This record gives sequence, C-alpha cells and structure tokens, in this order.
Amino acid sequence: VKRELAAVLMFEGHQRAGTVLFSQGDKGTSWYIIWKGSVNVVTHGKLALVNDAPRAATILLREDNCHFLRVDKQDFNRILKV
Repeated sequence: VKRELAAVLMFEGHQRAGTVLFSQGDKGTSWYIIWKGSVNVVTHGKLALVNDAPRAATILLREDNCHFLRVDKQDFNRILKV
C-alpha cells in the first residue's frame, strides 16, 4: 500500500491564507494530507471518497504557504480496493 500511495501522491501548494481548499457540500474528489501549514479544520472526510457523500466541512487555510499531498478518488479507491 505504501508504494502504491507513493506512486499516486501529488503535491499541491497554496500561497495565501484564507484560501478555501474545499467547501462543505462539495463532492469528495481527493484525499488531502497536510504536509506544511495549518487549516481551520484538520480532520476532514475521506468518507466522502468511500461513500460518495458530500464533504462534511469547509477547509480554510490559516496561514500562507500551506502544502498538501493529494490522492485522487480513483487512486484512493483502487489502492484500498473499495
């Protein structure tokens, strides 16, 4: 699983505090791992990927220059064989 995840992880950087990463009610299309920085909600919904449920929260960057690792839904489900 580690190698498969490493093969599909994508880096995503956001430069400005206040940027919305995703909003409550959005369809879950990716799983985010906070690499650097902070957001106003740290625990967020991978269940939106598994259950096709909308996002349960809005994620708002607290500071400038936040970095994330992202796994898209199709890769996430394939690796976890959902």
